[in-house]
Amino acid sequence: MSSAVPVTPPLRRDAQRNLERILDAAREAFAEDGIEVGVDEIARRAGVGVGTLYRRFPTKEALIDAIVDRRADEIVALADEAVAQEDPWEGLVHFLSGLLARHARDRGFKALIADRVAEGGRTTLRERLRPQLEMIVGRAQRAGALRDDLTIEDLTVLLWGAGRAVEITGDIAPDYWRRHLGILLDGLRAPRATPLAGPPLTAGQGDALTAAWAASCRSGR
Repeated sequence: MSSAVPVTPPLRRDAQRNLERILDAAREAFAEDGIEVGVDEIARRAGVGVGTLYRRFPTKEALIDAIVDRRADEIVALADEAVAQEDPWEGLVHFLSGLLARHARDRGFKALIADRVAEGGRTTLRERLRPQLEMIVGRAQRAGALRDDLTIEDLTVLLWGAGRAVEITGDIAPDYWRRHLGILLDGLRAPRATPLAGPPLTAGQGDALTAAWAASCRSGR
Protein backbone atom coordinates (compact mmCIF):
# COMPACT_ATOMS: atom_id res chain seq x y z
CA MET A 1 0.00 0.00 0.00
CA SER A 2 1.49 3.33 -1.06
CA SER A 3 2.02 6.06 1.54
CA ALA A 4 3.15 8.71 -0.91
CA VAL A 5 2.09 12.26 -0.10
CA PRO A 6 -0.11 13.77 -2.82
CA VAL A 7 1.67 16.43 -4.84
CA THR A 8 -0.11 19.79 -5.07
CA PRO A 9 -0.33 20.72 -8.73
CA PRO A 10 1.29 24.03 -9.70
CA LEU A 11 -0.96 27.01 -10.33
CA ARG A 12 -1.99 27.79 -13.88
CA ARG A 13 -0.05 30.70 -15.33
CA ASP A 14 -3.02 33.09 -15.10
CA ALA A 15 -3.76 32.01 -11.52
CA GLN A 16 -0.12 32.53 -10.53
CA ARG A 17 -0.22 35.95 -12.15
CA ASN A 18 -3.34 36.88 -10.19
CA LEU A 19 -1.72 35.64 -6.98
CA GLU A 20 1.33 37.86 -7.53
CA ARG A 21 -0.85 40.86 -8.35
CA ILE A 22 -2.90 40.39 -5.20
CA LEU A 23 0.19 40.08 -2.98
CA ASP A 24 1.86 43.11 -4.58
CA ALA A 25 -1.31 45.20 -4.31
CA ALA A 26 -1.85 44.21 -0.69
CA ARG A 27 1.73 45.05 0.23
CA GLU A 28 1.45 48.47 -1.40
CA ALA A 29 -1.94 49.16 0.19
CA PHE A 30 -0.76 48.17 3.66
CA ALA A 31 2.37 50.30 3.27
CA GLU A 32 0.36 53.36 2.20
CA ASP A 33 -2.82 53.06 4.25
CA GLY A 34 -2.03 50.63 7.07
CA ILE A 35 -3.34 47.14 7.67
CA GLU A 36 -6.88 48.44 8.16
CA VAL A 37 -7.30 48.81 4.37
CA GLY A 38 -10.19 46.68 3.09
CA VAL A 39 -10.02 43.68 0.78
CA ASP A 40 -12.24 45.49 -1.74
CA GLU A 41 -9.55 48.14 -2.15
CA ILE A 42 -6.83 45.49 -2.45
CA ALA A 43 -8.81 43.67 -5.15
CA ARG A 44 -9.33 46.95 -7.01
CA ARG A 45 -5.62 47.74 -6.94
CA ALA A 46 -4.79 44.23 -8.11
CA GLY A 47 -7.29 44.44 -10.97
CA VAL A 48 -9.11 41.28 -9.91
CA GLY A 49 -12.56 40.56 -8.54
CA VAL A 50 -13.15 40.21 -4.82
CA GLY A 51 -14.20 36.61 -5.46
CA THR A 52 -10.82 35.87 -7.04
CA LEU A 53 -9.08 37.31 -3.98
CA TYR A 54 -11.20 35.23 -1.61
CA ARG A 55 -10.56 32.05 -3.59
CA ARG A 56 -6.84 32.49 -2.93
CA PHE A 57 -7.17 33.96 0.59
CA PRO A 58 -10.39 33.06 2.46
CA THR A 59 -9.70 35.73 5.11
CA LYS A 60 -7.76 38.95 5.32
CA GLU A 61 -5.59 37.33 8.00
CA ALA A 62 -4.60 34.61 5.51
CA LEU A 63 -3.53 37.31 3.05
CA ILE A 64 -1.46 39.09 5.71
CA ASP A 65 0.14 35.78 6.69
CA ALA A 66 1.10 35.11 3.07
CA ILE A 67 2.78 38.51 2.76
CA VAL A 68 4.61 38.12 6.07
CA ASP A 69 5.78 34.60 5.18
CA ARG A 70 7.05 35.68 1.76
CA ARG A 71 8.98 38.65 3.10
CA ALA A 72 10.30 36.58 6.00
CA ASP A 73 11.61 34.03 3.47
CA GLU A 74 13.42 36.87 1.67
CA ILE A 75 15.05 38.07 4.90
CA VAL A 76 16.11 34.56 5.90
CA ALA A 77 17.61 34.15 2.41
CA LEU A 78 19.47 37.45 2.90
CA ALA A 79 20.90 36.09 6.16
CA ASP A 80 22.00 32.92 4.35
CA GLU A 81 23.80 35.11 1.78
CA ALA A 82 25.54 36.95 4.62
CA VAL A 83 26.73 33.69 6.19
CA ALA A 84 28.10 32.61 2.80
CA GLN A 85 30.25 35.76 2.42
CA GLU A 86 33.95 34.95 2.57
CA ASP A 87 34.73 38.01 4.72
CA PRO A 88 32.78 37.80 8.01
CA TRP A 89 32.61 41.58 8.46
CA GLU A 90 31.32 42.03 4.91
CA GLY A 91 28.73 39.36 5.68
CA LEU A 92 27.46 41.45 8.61
CA VAL A 93 27.42 44.59 6.45
CA HIS A 94 25.59 42.70 3.67
CA PHE A 95 22.86 41.62 6.06
CA LEU A 96 22.35 44.95 7.82
CA SER A 97 22.39 47.04 4.63
CA GLY A 98 20.07 44.60 2.85
CA LEU A 99 17.65 44.58 5.76
CA LEU A 100 17.48 48.37 6.02
CA ALA A 101 17.15 48.72 2.23
CA ARG A 102 14.09 46.45 2.39
CA HIS A 103 12.69 48.49 5.27
CA ALA A 104 13.16 51.67 3.25
CA ARG A 105 11.29 50.18 0.27
CA ASP A 106 8.46 48.70 2.33
CA ARG A 107 7.92 50.54 5.60
CA GLY A 108 4.50 48.93 5.95
CA PHE A 109 6.08 45.52 6.56
CA LYS A 110 6.97 46.50 10.14
CA ALA A 111 3.30 46.90 10.95
CA LEU A 112 2.52 43.46 9.55
CA ILE A 113 5.31 41.81 11.53
CA ALA A 114 4.29 43.67 14.70
CA ASP A 115 0.68 42.58 14.23
CA ARG A 116 1.65 38.93 13.99
CA VAL A 117 4.14 39.10 16.89
CA ALA A 118 1.56 40.77 19.12
CA GLU A 119 -1.03 38.11 18.34
CA GLY A 120 1.53 35.35 18.92
CA GLY A 121 -0.05 33.02 16.40
CA ARG A 122 2.97 32.19 14.22
CA THR A 123 6.68 31.53 14.50
CA THR A 124 8.23 34.97 14.58
CA LEU A 125 10.84 36.18 12.13
CA ARG A 126 13.19 36.72 15.08
CA GLU A 127 13.00 33.02 15.95
CA ARG A 128 13.61 31.98 12.35
CA LEU A 129 16.55 34.34 12.01
CA ARG A 130 18.32 33.64 15.28
CA PRO A 131 20.48 30.70 14.09
CA GLN A 132 21.74 32.71 11.10
CA LEU A 133 22.28 35.83 13.22
CA GLU A 134 24.32 33.80 15.68
CA MET A 135 26.51 32.62 12.79
CA ILE A 136 26.84 36.12 11.29
CA VAL A 137 27.78 37.69 14.61
CA GLY A 138 29.96 34.76 15.74
CA ARG A 139 31.99 34.69 12.53
CA ALA A 140 32.68 38.43 12.67
CA GLN A 141 33.67 38.23 16.35
CA ARG A 142 36.00 35.28 15.82
CA ALA A 143 37.63 37.18 12.96
CA GLY A 144 38.33 40.06 15.36
CA ALA A 145 36.26 42.48 13.27
CA LEU A 146 33.18 42.81 15.49
CA ARG A 147 33.30 43.80 19.15
CA ASP A 148 33.19 40.61 21.18
CA ASP A 149 30.66 41.85 23.76
CA LEU A 150 27.84 42.35 21.23
CA THR A 151 24.87 40.00 21.65
CA ILE A 152 21.95 39.11 19.37
CA GLU A 153 19.68 41.09 21.69
CA ASP A 154 21.95 44.14 21.33
CA LEU A 155 21.76 43.81 17.55
CA THR A 156 17.97 43.51 17.63
CA VAL A 157 17.58 46.75 19.61
CA LEU A 158 20.06 48.53 17.33
CA LEU A 159 18.03 47.43 14.31
CA TRP A 160 14.84 48.80 15.86
CA GLY A 161 16.57 52.16 16.22
CA ALA A 162 17.90 52.05 12.67
CA GLY A 163 14.44 51.14 11.39
CA ARG A 164 12.99 54.14 13.19
CA ALA A 165 15.63 56.34 11.52
CA VAL A 166 14.50 54.96 8.13
CA GLU A 167 10.90 55.90 8.91
CA ILE A 168 11.66 59.42 10.17
CA THR A 169 13.96 60.40 7.29
CA GLY A 170 12.39 58.37 4.47
CA ASP A 171 10.10 61.04 3.00
CA ILE A 172 12.66 63.85 3.21
CA ALA A 173 16.03 62.11 2.71
CA PRO A 174 15.31 58.58 1.40
CA ASP A 175 18.96 57.49 1.34
CA TYR A 176 19.97 58.94 4.72
CA TRP A 177 19.75 55.48 6.28
CA ARG A 178 23.02 54.60 4.54
CA ARG A 179 24.86 57.33 6.46
CA HIS A 180 23.15 56.27 9.68
CA LEU A 181 24.23 52.67 9.06
CA GLY A 182 27.83 53.80 8.53
CA ILE A 183 27.83 55.48 11.94
CA LEU A 184 26.26 52.38 13.48
CA LEU A 185 28.84 50.07 11.91
CA ASP A 186 31.72 52.16 13.21
CA GLY A 187 30.33 51.63 16.72
CA LEU A 188 30.31 47.87 16.15
CA ARG A 189 33.91 47.52 15.04
CA ALA A 190 36.26 45.75 17.44
CA PRO A 191 39.30 48.07 17.09
CA ARG A 192 39.27 50.77 19.78
CA ALA A 193 35.96 49.52 21.23
CA THR A 194 35.47 50.61 24.84
CA PRO A 195 33.76 48.44 27.50
CA LEU A 196 29.97 48.66 27.55
CA ALA A 197 28.15 49.75 30.70
CA GLY A 198 25.82 47.24 32.32
CA PRO A 199 25.11 43.60 31.52
CA PRO A 200 23.66 42.41 28.20
CA LEU A 201 19.99 41.54 27.84
CA THR A 202 19.04 37.94 28.44
CA ALA A 203 17.15 35.95 25.81
CA GLY A 204 14.04 36.20 27.99
CA GLN A 205 14.37 39.97 28.20
CA GLY A 206 14.80 40.05 24.43
CA ASP A 207 11.54 38.13 23.97
CA ALA A 208 9.73 40.50 26.35
CA LEU A 209 11.11 43.54 24.55
CA THR A 210 10.04 42.12 21.18
CA ALA A 211 6.50 41.75 22.50
CA ALA A 212 6.60 45.31 23.87
CA TRP A 213 7.93 46.62 20.55
CA ALA A 214 5.11 44.90 18.66
CA ALA A 215 2.50 46.32 21.04
CA SER A 216 3.91 49.84 20.68
CA CYS A 217 3.88 49.54 16.87
CA ARG A 218 0.23 48.51 16.89
CA SER A 219 -0.73 51.40 19.18
CA GLY A 220 1.15 53.90 17.04
CA ARG A 221 3.59 55.05 19.70
